[in-house]
Amino acid sequence: MLTLIVRMFTSILLLVMLASYIGANSTTTQITAYAAEQNTGIILSAYTVDGTPIANADVLVAPLKLRGQTNEKGEVTFDQLQITDQLNVTVTVTAQGYRSWIIQDAIVYPNDTLILDAPLSIAQPDQTTPEIITVPVHRTESAEPQTMIEHLEMVTPLAAGSNTTPPTSIRVYRTQLGRVDTVEFRQYVKHVLPNEWVASWPTESLRSGAMASKTYAWYRTMYPKYPGSGYDTRDTTADQVYNPNVSYASTNAAVDDTWNYRFTRNGAIFETQYCAGTYNNSRTSGQCGENHGFVDGNFMSQNGSHYWADQGKDWQWILNFYYSNIAISTIGSTPPPSAEWPLLRNGDQGPNVITLQHLLNAHGYTLSADGVFGSGTENAVRSFQTQQQLTADGVVGSQTWSQLVITVRSGDNGSAVRAAQQQLNKYGYNLAVDGVFGGGTDSAVRSFQSSHGLTADGIIGPNTWQALLSGG
Repeated sequence: MLTLIVRMFTSILLLVMLASYIGANSTTTQITAYAAEQNTGIILSAYTVDGTPIANADVLVAPLKLRGQTNEKGEVTFDQLQITDQLNVTVTVTAQGYRSWIIQDAIVYPNDTLILDAPLSIAQPDQTTPEIITVPVHRTESAEPQTMIEHLEMVTPLAAGSNTTPPTSIRVYRTQLGRVDTVEFRQYVKHVLPNEWVASWPTESLRSGAMASKTYAWYRTMYPKYPGSGYDTRDTTADQVYNPNVSYASTNAAVDDTWNYRFTRNGAIFETQYCAGTYNNSRTSGQCGENHGFVDGNFMSQNGSHYWADQGKDWQWILNFYYSNIAISTIGSTPPPSAEWPLLRNGDQGPNVITLQHLLNAHGYTLSADGVFGSGTENAVRSFQTQQQLTADGVVGSQTWSQLVITVRSGDNGSAVRAAQQQLNKYGYNLAVDGVFGGGTDSAVRSFQSSHGLTADGIIGPNTWQALLSGG
């Protein structure tokens, strides 16, 4: 009996130990999976000034105490880093026969990859000091505005784009270096965006920033700010902060995701200004104001784009909120004419009033969609404007419309779909206004978009709403 008890006790002990072992290994697996899911990392490329990769360069990352060597492609990768908040790092690169290269205050963000480009120059016998690059304070912290120009001299630039196609390159004056670099245009935008928008911000905010940064630079190649200087932009807050050494996986993706799009006003690329602003729903808050030369409807608040992305708005909605009377289309096509939001007030009647009433109902009101802008509709408009922190004047203009419209697509239903169907019928599509976004509505939307120079994707977003409301 004693032997049996000992055997049973031993078996139980083994089971407990086995369970503990499995539990411990399960925890380890979960931690590893979480670290991989975070995918926080640093990628550095070392190369000569003419672009030849440098292998076997030593790389040190402080304060993370990371060490590595570049491979035959000149690259070294540190991944699955365990950080819970953004971290400023200093990265040092040394290689035999080359001047040491140091970058200070580069920021690593959780769940993102910091991408560093390190061009190493050949060391001279009397040159022992390293090349030190300090990443400047972000514009959203310094609140430095773009500088405006009073008189635009129309001269022919060397690397101009057109209203349909961006330039292949842009000439950038490197202020600290005193030279002009000719940079491939997409790479230029990729090395501007993380210095103007914060890489940790939501994707839709970054995409709106990619569009604004691209369009500003595109415009500057067509209409020089510094005529006769031999360059298109400076690398400072006078234009856009450009740093060829730093980019991020998140910001690069935002540029790539929107690269085939452009936005125009009156069929032309225009000067897209932006400023730090405040994290709220105002177009003119904080540093964004006329005292810095900014005109409402011509600029975007960077912090404001962050706010709207957090509210679930996409990049096209954000651009339409800040820039008045724009049209978003694909690069290479003929720019469509810009549509304007209609202005509605008490006493107006017609299809646009019906649409207004349907959209207000989609936001929780209970109006009769009779097409008459009376006191009930006006009260609902004022209430909606108050909720959205707009001027509660009861007049429906661009800012109220941009808040009212709701993006709808195939499979959706409700009052917003009724509003869209009613608008499409203005153009002769003869849809049943049943609030069901089915195949017939989808076909009508795509047909309308094609005939108005819009991307024919069947999705009724801000641009399609604006085109629908502006005509007919």
